[in-house]
Amino acid sequence: MNSLQVCCGEFIRIILFVLNFIFWAAGGVILGVGIYVKVQVDHLVGVTVSHDTLNTSALFLITLGCIVFVVGLLGCCGSLTQNRCMLLLYFSLVTIIFLGEIALAIAVYANKDTVTQSIKDQFSDCMGKYDNTTTPNNVCKDAIDSVQSVLHCCGVNKTTDWKDYNHPLAPPESCCEDQAKCNYSTAYQDGCFNVINTFVNHNAKYIGFGVLGVALVELLGMSLACYLRTYIMKRDDYEQPYTV
Repeated sequence: MNSLQVCCGEFIRIILFVLNFIFWAAGGVILGVGIYVKVQVDHLVGVTVSHDTLNTSALFLITLGCIVFVVGLLGCCGSLTQNRCMLLLYFSLVTIIFLGEIALAIAVYANKDTVTQSIKDQFSDCMGKYDNTTTPNNVCKDAIDSVQSVLHCCGVNKTTDWKDYNHPLAPPESCCEDQAKCNYSTAYQDGCFNVINTFVNHNAKYIGFGVLGVALVELLGMSLACYLRTYIMKRDDYEQPYTV
């Protein structure tokens, strides 16, 4: 092998290591935040979301952190030790994640009307179960209160939607900034679905750029791992005849 090939191989190895070290560190941070929220959920004060929502968010962060941490660790170790098996496993995992993201994006886009209607139906169904007192932990009540408090919205499409769900005089307190004086005139006037839809439409290009950026980073990692593994195989084949 000539010196140019060796320099390129070593440069690619360093780039792959630095890239995955960043992912490994980020995965550790995400994992740590998720564990902290999960452990301290009963002691967190001053938050507008329910404990059930915090628990769900913590589990999501823990899962995401574990995936990013493991993938980043494989990439770091594979590039640092130049282990072909680790690089192949890293390439395979990133490829599976990349293909899964593509499949999910296609499925959501192809069924966007169905997904949209399903979200509205689920929200409406939860509004019907909002006052259910037969269960000690009303997940629907916690979820709706969290959404309405955080997004400053009320109902599905409009505030008066709550009149159809046993709230003729006033909506739930989470619909109002001043919960002590909550009524239909002081409540948030925008429906939650409309708020979410407006946010997505106004930030669609930023969301698209973010998704595209993630996909490009994944493609870069796959390409670097593939090139480095090929370089190591060629280097080993080149050096093998000279080993005693």
